[in-house]
Amino acid sequence: MLFLALACTLIAVDGDTLRCGEERIRLIGIDAPELPGHCQEERSCAPGDPMASMAALAAASRGMVEIDRQGYDRYDRTLARVRVNGVDLSCAQLAGGHAIYRSDWDLLGEIGTECGIAKPLKGAPNSSRRTSFRATRPAPPATGAGWSYRNCAEARRAGATPLRRGQSGYGAHMDGDGDGVACEPFRR
Repeated sequence: MLFLALACTLIAVDGDTLRCGEERIRLIGIDAPELPGHCQEERSCAPGDPMASMAALAAASRGMVEIDRQGYDRYDRTLARVRVNGVDLSCAQLAGGHAIYRSDWDLLGEIGTECGIAKPLKGAPNSSRRTSFRATRPAPPATGAGWSYRNCAEARRAGATPLRRGQSGYGAHMDGDGDGVACEPFRR
């Protein structure tokens, strides 16, 4: 697993989102209570005290920061595992009761496994063989390896779909069924 140590001050935006400079980082695998006015009627929001959740994340975010970027969400936030002083913040929020586990938001099944919430996923990629995801914009040229498109829409616009595991631009965050082929055409 590749973690990148950074010199930044993390600021808790809420119980599952941080800011590191201009970058917004969404912790994977968890959902924290929404701040007042943010839980719309059609959404199923996590229960609990949003202010206590945000305060707990702020307190846990002080120290040496390591970020494992795994993709981007529809709000253009970086999806990542974040460790501070060696402690995984998703696990800390779960252990403190400040967030709930969401297996559908655990891109590689790591949070559920490492935080003791779920069993390892069958067929999940070995974390030592996992593709590194790019952390900066715009996308690097297609000649390099170790980067991925932010999402399938970006890959489709570039005319690069479908993408296969090991191919430049492939990212597990775009391979919903985990079969090694990302951004496949939908079956009708």
